[in-house]
Amino acid sequence: HVCPTCQQVIPQTRIDVVDVTAAIEADALTDADVFKRTYLGHGKQSSVFVFQGHPGPFRRHVHVTHDEIGYVLKGSGSVTVGGVTRTVKPGDVWVIPANTPHGGEFEDAPQVLFISSPIDDPDNQDRVWLDE
Repeated sequence: HVCPTCQQVIPQTRIDVVDVTAAIEADALTDADVFKRTYLGHGKQSSVFVFQGHPGPFRRHVHVTHDEIGYVLKGSGSVTVGGVTRTVKPGDVWVIPANTPHGGEFEDAPQVLFISSPIDDPDNQDRVWLDE
């Protein structure tokens, strides 16, 4: 499949059912990891992955080409999207339009399921860090 945004071949596109808990356990965050993205699947126009992080802040950034929708699996804290900060807990959802600054701070180790559209290519990240 060729990505409609970047025109690169996306070999990850497939039809599948994934056990999210097993995927996270098989790709567990370690103390040496700054954060981890466990990719669960890619379609022709979207990707799904689990972000795993440590307690504390996650740097502000934007994604140039894709929107993201986040769903908290574990952890609580706050997310800031476009200058608006909200508290979040398991079961909460937020939407991040492309080119919108966002970041967060979690009190305990977060696991957040993200859906991105178009594809979030793990080999061609479009993340631009805003805090240096």
